[in-house]
Amino acid sequence: MAPWTPSGYGQQTELFTKRLRAAGHDVALSCLYGLEGNIREIDGFKCYPTDITRYGKHLLKLYAKDHGGGDSDEVQVITLQDVWTWISTNARAGGIMADFDGLRLASWVPIDHDPAPPLVLEALDRYKVTPIAMSRFGEQQLRDHGFDPLYVPHGVDTSIYRPHDDPRQLKEAMGLDPDVFVVGMVAANMQQNPPRKAFPQVFQAFAQFHAQHPDSFLYVHCETLGMFEGINLPHLAAACGIPAGAFGGVAQDKYLVGTITQEQMAGIYSIMDVLANPSYGEGFGIPIIEAQACGVPVIVTDWTSMPELCGAGWKVIGDRWWDSFHTSFFMCPSVYEIVDALEQAYEARGDTALRERAREFAVGYDADRVMLDYWIPALARLEAPREVGPLPNRAMKRRAAKKKVAA
Repeated sequence: MAPWTPSGYGQQTELFTKRLRAAGHDVALSCLYGLEGNIREIDGFKCYPTDITRYGKHLLKLYAKDHGGGDSDEVQVITLQDVWTWISTNARAGGIMADFDGLRLASWVPIDHDPAPPLVLEALDRYKVTPIAMSRFGEQQLRDHGFDPLYVPHGVDTSIYRPHDDPRQLKEAMGLDPDVFVVGMVAANMQQNPPRKAFPQVFQAFAQFHAQHPDSFLYVHCETLGMFEGINLPHLAAACGIPAGAFGGVAQDKYLVGTITQEQMAGIYSIMDVLANPSYGEGFGIPIIEAQACGVPVIVTDWTSMPELCGAGWKVIGDRWWDSFHTSFFMCPSVYEIVDALEQAYEARGDTALRERAREFAVGYDADRVMLDYWIPALARLEAPREVGPLPNRAMKRRAAKKKVAA
């Protein structure tokens, strides 16, 4: 993702490419989303546009060669995307196999099923990828399947994402009663089969909860009409029996245009009394950490990466859900369990110790700390000499060349 795109992966690109450059690496960006047409110099980075596949499958090797001054051998390519798309030839995944043979390739790879999907493992093996797990769950899954992964979690800027002095004032500014109990969701509304972010389960649970606690409000931060293969959320709210006055979301014009700043996003988290993030599966789950950095406890599914990210909050269980495309399991969270977690969150409203614990936990994922404790050691591992066969005549030239990093 381009670092200016308002998405989780775009945010991670923005956070860490700057830190990689500050650590002395020559970084260029292959923008799978956010840039089309031609190469641009943006904020000091050489930015390559997306290609016809939308996954870099056609042009990434050429971009690495260009960044390496005509030689891609010493360019360390690090991807942040779903790797199963590299070997899938269906239209949604770009229609062709990725042309990555010969690249020095590492992947900051999401594992959001249990067990790790075969297509993910096949792609990593096919292109001789060094996997970089973004969760301890993913790390263990990769080890269980014979890989030797690095581990680098996602990070947040905790100088921006921090508790607000007066959440009641923020609620009033957003047109809410300052005493209303706000359940928040920050999730991409882009899937129906399954609805990975569990909108139907959360909405049903909130409807039951609201019937007992009319001083509650469900706030969703996403595209709400389902224009990107998602769900029409106002229709879902009505079908679940949520009163119109108890449901609302982000201003769609600002959300779709992408004008909401990180500082404003931190304010949005701060109006929440609890974040509901009981997904079917997460590779990481950035909102879980962002919310806790703002002192907000969380509700997560006890599945994949989510339990390790829950420093202050509640874990719910459910039923394993078979994903036939990935031939592995998600988990569909139990509506009953979500209702129970909402009741516990309601009882804990105003618990300053809980909110302080959320903040303290999230600081462990501060971007500067992640860079120092995880990225720098990971890069050292990536830069270590590799076992190679007979060296071609230009080996000395490659060894003398300055190593470069492409993200």
